Amino acid sequence: MDDHIIKLHTPQLKVYQSRRPLTLNMAGQRAGKSHLIGIKSGFYVLNAPKIKGMIAANTYMQLTQSTMVAVRKVWQQNFNLTEYDAKGNPHGHYVIDKKPPGHFKKIHEFDNYKGIVSFLNGAIIFKASLDNYMAHDGKEIGWAELDETKDTKEEALKAVILARLSQPGLFYNDQTLQIIYLEDNQDHTGFTPFNPCCINTSPAVGVVKWLTDMFELQEYEKEIEESVTDPERFYYHEIENKAVCIYSTYWNEHHLPDNYIDIRLSNLSENEGLKYIYGFPFGRSGSSFFKKFTKSEHVRPVVYKPELPISLTYDFNAKPYMTLLASQTEYDRNAFEFQIRIFKEYCLASPHNSTRAVTEHFVDDYGIYDPFVLFYGDASGDYRQAGSGDHTQFDTVREILTPYISSSSDKVPKKNKNVLNRRDFVDRVLELKLKVPYGNVEYTVVLIIDPSCKNLIADMQWLKEGLDGKLKEKEKDPDTGEKYEKYGHTSDALEYLICELLDDYYQK
Repeated sequence: MDDHIIKLHTPQLKVYQSRRPLTLNMAGQRAGKSHLIGIKSGFYVLNAPKIKGMIAANTYMQLTQSTMVAVRKVWQQNFNLTEYDAKGNPHGHYVIDKKPPGHFKKIHEFDNYKGIVSFLNGAIIFKASLDNYMAHDGKEIGWAELDETKDTKEEALKAVILARLSQPGLFYNDQTLQIIYLEDNQDHTGFTPFNPCCINTSPAVGVVKWLTDMFELQEYEKEIEESVTDPERFYYHEIENKAVCIYSTYWNEHHLPDNYIDIRLSNLSENEGLKYIYGFPFGRSGSSFFKKFTKSEHVRPVVYKPELPISLTYDFNAKPYMTLLASQTEYDRNAFEFQIRIFKEYCLASPHNSTRAVTEHFVDDYGIYDPFVLFYGDASGDYRQAGSGDHTQFDTVREILTPYISSSSDKVPKKNKNVLNRRDFVDRVLELKLKVPYGNVEYTVVLIIDPSCKNLIADMQWLKEGLDGKLKEKEKDPDTGEKYEKYGHTSDALEYLICELLDDYYQK
């Protein structure tokens, strides 16, 4: 394909030119993703007809009523490829879901042509709906274009589609990057085998964690947001065998009604606009427990300062780990901020998932600085433990921290505050809407979490809201079969800290 004949906007061109085996093409709605599927599939059909391809969408309705409609339009407009009909269009170039007529070249033959697009030159494309992905197990393909996979199961991609990309013959030139077809008996020197899969999707209503993890998007969240929210910029990144291109609807604005984007934005919330127009994958969803948390704003390196007291806060669930967060607070006179800085998390799994173990780990790390320590946490930690007489979890804390505490160190409440009220109070902090006096000036309360606190960050990002509090999703330990709550523990500890630390402002 000559790039000067087929016109693509810059992000589309970057996706088209990607030679990584796996490419994520994520964009706002109506940004031209399906158009690009049509361009790329048309190129494969005309230039590598012996290579079997696949065009897939999350559901059969999406595939037939949206994806293939757009793709076939591109085939006709850009390649003059039309559907064959014996009477209405006898010079057509492809048939769908039916055995090809006798004058079509036969490179591949099938007993049943349901779900297959057959072309005049012998090329074939499998149509696939990924809601029934196991139906495609066993097929051998050379390239795949997946449309709107944000709701697709991870197994559909990893266990079926990527495993099927094994047909040899497609290569790209190491110097020019041009894609060509080569037979086994041809010289392959200077060429790299190429079985590409491109995931074309807009962001989901929530966050598709397996997809963001696969392309390591969390690590670049701030850079992505800064890029896509500028109508003249987009985000592109290559890492190992993967490429990521994320861009907004603005890049396809010239193909849309003049006021399309303005009208859409006027009818969307800020978070909806970030997803549906700007293509940003991390906008907060309505089901998120912490609706005001954003990694780009609340996560950055925190340096421990030996001259300041340390606040420890506990959650006493033992599975999947026992939780202890270590933090410091300080008034930043230059920024007029009261900063709550979480610099370390201790989330210790068995056999170290005990109050004693997490506290001793803290002392091993920071006892050398002889810090003054305050401790917070779950009020139930001061209830008597079964079989231990009057001994409590916090008695263990007091025993181990004796050299570092005083009578003023105990900040544990008699009773835990309501979970939704705690969340709303934390959201006020996250939204920079809580101010505290310092001298004659009001300082904004700011939460900062060090990037090393991965469990706390995951809690703030992925924890969902249930009917009466946190939706603590269950996972099963693969070794013991024991079920435990995946999220909610580190955020509990954080809430205990913030709500007691700022108790004077809790009801305000």
